[in-house]
Order: sequence, then structure tokens, then C-alpha cells
Amino acid sequence: MDSVTQMLFGAVVGQAGFRKRLGRKAMVAGAAIAFLPDLDVIAGWSGGTFAAWEHHRGLTHSLFFGPVAGPLLGWMIWRFERWRRQRRDGAAADDDTLRPWVWLSILALLTHPLIDLFTSYGTQLLWPLTTTRFAIDSMPIIEPVYSLALLIAVVIGSLARTRPTLAQDVAGAALLFVGVYTCIGWALNEHVVGVARADFGRPAEVSAYPLLFQPYYRRVVAFTPEAAYVGYYTVLAPGPIDWQRFPIEATPAVAAVRGTREGALFDWFAMDKVLWRPLPDGSGGTTVVGTDLRYGMMGATNTGNWGLRARVDGAGAPSGAIQAFTVPREVSGAAFRRYWAAITGADREQLRMVRN
Repeated sequence: MDSVTQMLFGAVVGQAGFRKRLGRKAMVAGAAIAFLPDLDVIAGWSGGTFAAWEHHRGLTHSLFFGPVAGPLLGWMIWRFERWRRQRRDGAAADDDTLRPWVWLSILALLTHPLIDLFTSYGTQLLWPLTTTRFAIDSMPIIEPVYSLALLIAVVIGSLARTRPTLAQDVAGAALLFVGVYTCIGWALNEHVVGVARADFGRPAEVSAYPLLFQPYYRRVVAFTPEAAYVGYYTVLAPGPIDWQRFPIEATPAVAAVRGTREGALFDWFAMDKVLWRPLPDGSGGTTVVGTDLRYGMMGATNTGNWGLRARVDGAGAPSGAIQAFTVPREVSGAAFRRYWAAITGADREQLRMVRN
């Protein structure tokens, strides 16, 4: 999930489990601690897109990170709070908050990768035992309903200065809601995969991916040995899937690019959902373009929001730098209206009326 939602989740964890023992500081600390794993994006700032692909959701998103780093972080917060109270009160501070600070730190760090697991990006949950990326295609990276439920709980908890029990109950209800909502998204995705398999009508590897801001409208991708197929399906207005076919061309030029470190990294990052295309460049060579089929929308990004490109010379060897790229997306009121029409199925209804 996005970092703001991760911070809200950490605040609600602090509110639900530690408000009575630690006060409202638990919410602030929970938010800050839950944000820490996303500091791995610094790798992308210093090393570029390829470094971001390799390191984001790695070490700090492992299930082992929270239990290892959490106790140290909790002890540091406890020591700081103890020192602050001693300076303020001029007396020895009560030491009985060490355990809740440690548990808050562990839980805030541990829930971060678990939330990310339910998005399509891929999370290295078992690093360093394996660099396998795990993903449950339940929620988009940004989901307003999910985030709003957590925000409401945080606001109520902040205002309930003298009612910690109320704050904890509201936080518990918010966590229950987002848990159920996430499971509903998971079930919707499995339903869409089943519908897509039946609609496709022949053996294929079929996946579905949530699109931005909602769980009801999904991108579906089918792989056969000959081609990749991309379509879209909304559970709010079921209907046939309009599959678009993209040939798979396993040429020597494609193999040469996939054999590079960057090409192999991209296959791993996209969890092998890459469309590789050799495009003649008019000068005797070939430009190989790979795009991540998990993310994209109808139009300019239909084959993917991002990817890499490399030139392969006439001798079949990559020449020049291998470049990562992103496809510009339209951001406008008209684009949002088209998106809303696709979610609700209004676009198909309009097309049917025109045809009739």
C-alpha cells in the first residue's frame, strides 16, 4: 500500500493495542515506525530505477525484519521517553513501558509487509532465505475506502483524549473492517480469474490485477505459448471480455536482452509477467522492449506502465545502455470519466446503444 496508508495502519495498531499503556504517543510512534520499511526507496534515489526494482520491498519488508529490528527500536524509544521524563520531572522514570514499546515496534514493522502482500507489486517476505516475490492480488496500491476507514479511526482516537477504551474499540473495528475488505478484494480477484478462464475458452495462464482506487474493476492477462492477451472486467457490470492479442516473439534479440543482468532483473521484478517485443530500428539492428503486464490501462499504457528497452546490433549483441522507461499517462477529467464508465459498465452500455 502507499506510505500514507501504511502510516495510518501503524497509528491504528498503536491505538488498538497500546493506547491505555502508552497514551496517544502510541499512535504517533506507530505511524512513524510503520513508515520506516518504505525508506528502502532511497535505493532508487541513489541507484536509479533498476536499483529501486531490486531493493524496494526487500530487506525491510521481510517477515524477519520486525522481530529482529523491533526490539531494538522499541528499546530506543523507551530509553528516549525515560530520558525525556527525567528531564521534565527531575525524577527517575517508571520503567514498566518497555514491553509495550517493544511490541508496538515489532507489530508496526511486521504488519507493513503483510499489508503490502495483498497488492500486486511483489514483496520479498522471506528475505534472506529467498528473494522470491510474493503477491496476493487483492487491493490496489491506493485504495480510498481502505485508507478512509483507518483515517476515521485515527481522528476519533486523537479527539478521544480521556476515553482510551473508546479509542481502542474504534481502532479495533477499523482493523477488522480493512481485514474483511481485503479478503473481499481477494475473493473478487479469484472470481474474476475464474470468469476470465471461462471467457478465454482455451488453456492459458490467467491472472487478474486490481486497478487504481477500487477493487471491482480488474485487468486480466492470459499467457499462451504464442501470445499474451490483455482484457478488463468489472464485477459491477459483468459481460464478455474484449481480449487484445500481443504476439510472443522469442527471437535471438529478445533472448540476448533477457540474458543481461537488467533483463533478468526485470523478469524477476515483474514476476515473469513481461511482454517482450523486438522492434526493427531501421538501421540493421533491433530495439527490444519489455513491459510489465501487471500494470496498465486501455490506451497508451495497455501493454504496461513501465518497462525497459535495449538495442541489439546486427550481430545479436546488446549495444549501448539498457534503459528503464515509464509510459506517460493521461491525467484529466475526461480520463477519470472514462475510467468511471469502465468501472460501472456504462462504457459498454453506451457502445451497445450506438450499435443498436
